[in-house]
Amino acid sequence: MNILRASTITIVALAGNLGAQKTNPAVDVVARLYRDFAWEAVVETPDWHGHDLLDQPRAVLSRYFDDALVRLWLADRACGIRTHEICRMNFLPIWDSQDPSGTFVNIAATADRMVVRVELRHPAYTEPRYLNYRLVETSAGWRVHDISREGGDGWSLVRLLSGKP
Repeated sequence: MNILRASTITIVALAGNLGAQKTNPAVDVVARLYRDFAWEAVVETPDWHGHDLLDQPRAVLSRYFDDALVRLWLADRACGIRTHEICRMNFLPIWDSQDPSGTFVNIAATADRMVVRVELRHPAYTEPRYLNYRLVETSAGWRVHDISREGGDGWSLVRLLSGKP
């Protein structure tokens, strides 16, 4: 079975699992984010799909992320356009990678209803990686306020984009 076919099977299984997981609104937002951008991890041919998550317009980012994170994200993008350099973000944060191809995802609620834990398993990793999504309830519904990676070499997207240590 080739990688593209395996990835397609994986995305079908992922979509099925995400649709069945209706534990809380915070989980639903994170599941929808992965469902909408799963093609980034399973499609090798870039000419048929839309823009990467990093390149989405404000209106699309605002479906998943709160206003504060969207502002930081767009400021980093504007910096890159202005300087023709990578500014603060040089990877796909929802995949914790520059190349998410073949990544398997498991999304789970935590004891804190405002935190969703995502397990990422990739053939190149020796161990799974874990992301914590901190969500807030806004007037538009639940939105991601920050993404952080667990572990000694962890990162926080808000800290990264705001230039804080």
